[in-house]
Amino acid sequence: MAFSWLTALKAVPWDTVLAHAPGVLEKARGFIDKHRAGASQASSELDQLMQAQQQMAQSLSELAEQNAALIAAVTRLQARQRWLATGLGLTWVGCAVLAWWADKPLNLV
Repeated sequence: MAFSWLTALKAVPWDTVLAHAPGVLEKARGFIDKHRAGASQASSELDQLMQAQQQMAQSLSELAEQNAALIAAVTRLQARQRWLATGLGLTWVGCAVLAWWADKPLNLV
């Protein structure tokens, strides 16, 4: 059977990837700075490529932060959903008990 892209994307631990993204970016920036210090003169095209790479690294860093915030928000929403589902279940049980109790005759004497 063919291995679909969706299955491959679901298999990636995105929490771990996003957690390590800032460290990878810092190492890449260090490498760029080290390389830049070692180069005596770069052509204008190389300068433009480095600027574009820095902008992309900054954008990737911002996206990693946004994704981390999104994961945290989804986790909070999932917890809230579990609490609401539990409350709804308890409400249903309470209503069933009250309905059952309402059908019983009162024996006051």
